[in-house]
Amino acid sequence: MYSWITSLQGRLTLGFAVVLALSLASVSVYSAYATRIETERFAAEIELARAGRAEQLVRDTFEANQDWNEVQYAIQQVGNLYGWRVVLENESGMIVADSHQLVRDAQGLFETLAERFARPARFTRRPVLVNGKLIAYLLVDERPSHNERPLSMRNFFKSSLGRFLNDGAGDQLPPPPPPQTPSQTTSDLVAEVLEYVDPPLSNLQASFQRSLLIAGIASGLAGLLIVTMFTRQALAPIRGLTAAASRLGTGDLSQRVPESGSDDIGELAKTFNTMASDLELAREQSRQLTADVAHELRTPLTNIQGYLEAIKDGVVDADDETIETLHSQTIHLANLVEDLRIVAIADAGALALNKSFDPPAPVIEDAVLNFAQRAREQGVELTVSKTGSGPVIEFDETRLRQIVTNLVENALIHTPKGGRVTVEISDPANGLKLSVSDTGAGISSTDLPRIFDQFYRTDPSRNRVTGGAGLGLTIVKRLVEAHGGTVTVASRPGEGTTFTVLLPGRQT
Repeated sequence: MYSWITSLQGRLTLGFAVVLALSLASVSVYSAYATRIETERFAAEIELARAGRAEQLVRDTFEANQDWNEVQYAIQQVGNLYGWRVVLENESGMIVADSHQLVRDAQGLFETLAERFARPARFTRRPVLVNGKLIAYLLVDERPSHNERPLSMRNFFKSSLGRFLNDGAGDQLPPPPPPQTPSQTTSDLVAEVLEYVDPPLSNLQASFQRSLLIAGIASGLAGLLIVTMFTRQALAPIRGLTAAASRLGTGDLSQRVPESGSDDIGELAKTFNTMASDLELAREQSRQLTADVAHELRTPLTNIQGYLEAIKDGVVDADDETIETLHSQTIHLANLVEDLRIVAIADAGALALNKSFDPPAPVIEDAVLNFAQRAREQGVELTVSKTGSGPVIEFDETRLRQIVTNLVENALIHTPKGGRVTVEISDPANGLKLSVSDTGAGISSTDLPRIFDQFYRTDPSRNRVTGGAGLGLTIVKRLVEAHGGTVTVASRPGEGTTFTVLLPGRQT
């Protein structure tokens, strides 16, 4: 479990889960707040509509019966149905109906609002009009105390309220008659006006919040499942890359991964495959380099060893010819070792150049002149041409001479008798352009990309008649790059080859 949590998929899944949880929590909090506000607004509208129905009931009941006792019954119904404290006050300020208390005191007299309520009441006052004439005020308290309960309908009875209102006489009312039921007209009005019962808003709010909670949990689980499946599918190439990289680390350089899509993961797969191919090629080149070095070193060493053993056994005399042969083989071996040293230093970026600002043309011409005798002996025409005023660049004379020597020697090796080798010097944009062209056999398109590789020769037999050790062009490329320049080759089979060196001019 811990390994899954610390994995990339686990972290992505947990991250998505946290974001999803925060989103759902934010939506839930806002929905609950909005629901509460809307519920309160709707509750206010319901209470207003209820008060309107209560007012209508009082008006219709009084208009139909002209009897406050009947109105008392209607008021008690409203109080029992809505849980309100409802009081009806006439124009004189007397309480003529009350949902929670009988309207008369112990002496049978009506009370005022101030006499009945010791504390300031929280009533809302609404006038009750019958045929445009004010008959009373309807006072409604929608927040009665929990210990206050409306009168039970058993408390309703017909009294001499009407007689008392007409003559206003008598200090003591007669004993109340037995309980009676309201008139049929009043009952019908109550049933008609109050037949609609509003559902409790608390139930609506609780139901909505419960549904929201269930929907939130369900959507959260579904979202978590989708995220898990998505991350698992999206990270499948990553797991493949991890497994391939692990096997690559053990030495299996043949590992490749599918390159699907053009997204970041697809680009990563392409990069991995390129890296694996480069590593595999580098290993093959390393093996080939080891074999080539061993071969190149073994040949002169074998010759030297053979001559020395022959001299020791008395088979060959140590005359001038033999010593000259040993000396030439030793020089060849030393040159080979020096070439390897230069390539190694250049590859490490530690090749030191002793640069100076001078015209390079004289150095190039002198280096080419050293091959004049050899060209005549091979029957090859060797020429040098120069265009422009001659550039002045920053270069190392020894290394530039080595570049020219290797290129001309390579051209002479591959140019048959009667052919031509041309060296051209020009100064484009105050730099140096050096071209060495021959009329030899040319280079095939297969060999051309690898012409600057170490120990690479187009002749697979490694015959010294057709080539040297295979380090000359490699050294040319390293020395040119050390000067900040570039070297390119253009060739077609049967049409000869042209090497072009570009060195930057003096920077001002």
